[in-house]
Amino acid sequence: MPIIEPPALEYDSDHLYAYRHNHRFTPGLRGNSRLLAAIIPTATGIGSLYQAVATVYEQRHHRPPGRLIDCDGCRLHLQTAGTGGPTVVLETGLGGMSTAWGWIQPETAQFCRVVSYDRGGLGWSGPDSAPKSALLAAQRLHSILLRSDIPAPYVLVGHSMGGLFIRVFADLYPDEVIGMVLLDAVHPDQHLRSAAISTHMSTGFRFLEAIPLLTRLGYVRLAGIFNVWAEGLPEQQAAEARAFLSAYRHLKTTRDESRAWETICAEVRGLKKQLNIPLAVVTAAKGVLPGHPELQRELASLSEDSVHFAVRGADHVTLVTRREYALCVVAAIRHIVEKVRDL
Repeated sequence: MPIIEPPALEYDSDHLYAYRHNHRFTPGLRGNSRLLAAIIPTATGIGSLYQAVATVYEQRHHRPPGRLIDCDGCRLHLQTAGTGGPTVVLETGLGGMSTAWGWIQPETAQFCRVVSYDRGGLGWSGPDSAPKSALLAAQRLHSILLRSDIPAPYVLVGHSMGGLFIRVFADLYPDEVIGMVLLDAVHPDQHLRSAAISTHMSTGFRFLEAIPLLTRLGYVRLAGIFNVWAEGLPEQQAAEARAFLSAYRHLKTTRDESRAWETICAEVRGLKKQLNIPLAVVTAAKGVLPGHPELQRELASLSEDSVHFAVRGADHVTLVTRREYALCVVAAIRHIVEKVRDL
């Protein structure tokens, strides 16, 4: 298992494994408290109105670029590009959407067919009340691929939490998956083996609990809390991402996925310990927490036929959102595609 990384690679521990925004609410009612007591609900009403108007506007101006496919009572958005096999299937992480592949999908389409989609409740997909699980996500993805006449074999690509989903997919449909790429992917035991990662995740998940309400009030949109996830994407995809990262349904689903974290990790722990397919692990080398590099190397050991790339300068988000780093991801995908074509 070769490990490919830049010389003198250093892992920082002073940033976040994934994005966290620390906002503190300190209203401090002093002086004319009656005036402030009137201003606060008024401002809240304006924020709610702004949120409602902006949501309607964005729904009209950001139309789905792909198709909506019925699946188990939920309409899932899927878009394809390119031709030729094997088909690369892209799976986003927690609260992700197909716009995140704005650089990666068109570049990958230069050498094969590539598919991206939105899980239920995210992006352009319809509302989804089903409990979140990796099993459900994998089964639905398989269903819409079949309904869209996109046959196997597949090379699965998963970013962050999406890495857990594609590992379950590969376990369910082993005869249809011939390669895998894990992009700074979640290790199912990371919160159990790294105190720093556990603390960060707990803080982030607690913050997400308040997000649906803050979104309804317009605060998330006005403050641009999650706009960092859109920075660096092509102009169109960046605008689409900012819209969804201020949308109530999308962020509520993100919160719901975070609540299912333990369920999803437990599903992956129950899988076979080894993959019998070529594997590429791509690790962001900037802004990682203690224990993360070792966990990434462990993911690379899932297959005896694997390669591990570390991308200098890329953090967990910019690995896919900034072109210079996204092209490194495309190179890893191409590596696996060309490898399995020769099998």
